[in-house]
Amino acid sequence: MSEAKRPGGLTALAVFNFVFGALGLLGALGLAVFIPMMGQMPADATAQMTAEQIERINALKDMGAGLFLTLGALNLVSALLLILSGIGYLKLKKFLGRTLGNAYGILGILATVGSMLWMPAALGGGSFSIGTIIGLIFPVLTLVLVNTAFKEDFVN
Repeated sequence: MSEAKRPGGLTALAVFNFVFGALGLLGALGLAVFIPMMGQMPADATAQMTAEQIERINALKDMGAGLFLTLGALNLVSALLLILSGIGYLKLKKFLGRTLGNAYGILGILATVGSMLWMPAALGGGSFSIGTIIGLIFPVLTLVLVNTAFKEDFVN
């Protein structure tokens, strides 16, 4: 790659970081709203639900608040790292771009593997879904690009 094309690639990576980071923040906001509502479901609400919906609600209750909050916190931190590293990509900052990009890559892989291993099957745990694939491919892609193709571009 020529030197002129590399910043364009970093700009594209930054855009993906901002999109995935914003989606992660929206997911964290949804969790923050959902958690207090879990215990407030009326007893007769299950009469209008399908068996699959009831199974998912029971899986959430059985999962426990600690694990639920841990996975939510990992995803929130990942989203923040995505946004901050995206800013670093645009400004060609070594710490914000390369260091936080690497931190996101490692944490993103750990969060995805943790979700696969610890989430109940009714909630998509233990299986590969489109979210799992994106959750693994994008952090690995970030690690590869930040440490190879764009390694010399972080000059500030």
